[in-house]
Amino acid sequence: MYGELIIGLNMVFNFTILSFANKMQNVKIGLARLCLASFVGAIPVVFFPVSFWTILVAFISMTVVAFGKSFEPWKKSASMVLIGTLFAGGLLTALQYNVRILGGYQAVIIYAGIAYFALYLIKIKWLDVRTSQHVSELLANSTLHIWGSEIPLTVFVDSGNSCTEPLSGYPVHFIALHAVENYIPHSLKKALFSWNPQGPSTLVDFPEVYRKELRLVRLLTVQGKSWAVGIKYDDWSIEGGGKLDQGFIVITKEDRRYPEGAHVILHVSAMEKIIGERRKEHAK
Repeated sequence: MYGELIIGLNMVFNFTILSFANKMQNVKIGLARLCLASFVGAIPVVFFPVSFWTILVAFISMTVVAFGKSFEPWKKSASMVLIGTLFAGGLLTALQYNVRILGGYQAVIIYAGIAYFALYLIKIKWLDVRTSQHVSELLANSTLHIWGSEIPLTVFVDSGNSCTEPLSGYPVHFIALHAVENYIPHSLKKALFSWNPQGPSTLVDFPEVYRKELRLVRLLTVQGKSWAVGIKYDDWSIEGGGKLDQGFIVITKEDRRYPEGAHVILHVSAMEKIIGERRKEHAK
């Protein structure tokens, strides 16, 4: 009975650590496999005296069962198990000597819950950091050439933006109004402000001098279908020397969905340009 109890208690802590590593590395190991690995890691503690070699055997066997025998995936996941173990062990040691908790089985359950919650908070913070890192990788400085001006803009590539101009198939990029408002010619700005996206799909109210650079773009949003005015740009250069392919811009008044610091949501096709320029910079 005592052996089964020790195995069960060790399984609880092993499962907590393995679940943490599973989420951090996003390897998507199933619940049954995590439970089996937790059980395998708990066995050596019962059958062998607690020593460095016992802990090492338990660690290796547990992580191999959980994350496989391929060295690279195992190394990354096992390192995360080690980090989680050291953090949880240090936290629980500090609690044991500084906070009075009930003894016996209740203490073990409370400690396991504290460890799980602490590792959960670390996981959430780490995922936030990784998300911010990925967003920053898709941000870039650029210069838009249009209306005889050079407009500096911070752009963001959105994998969800696949909007194109229907006749040419050119990509459509979305720009926040506040970033370009001072550069828009007065007559064009007046026509844009008075144009009704839910009204007739026509450009007759726009100045003729700009009309040949304009196209109607059909938008499909959660609010429904509507029309937007696409404006053809002359040139668009990205930091590092790259240039975007020919396309159109749609100016938006609302910019709440733009990532922090970005003036533009680029078409998904621009992703290769941005990543390509970043690789060139890293190669220098």
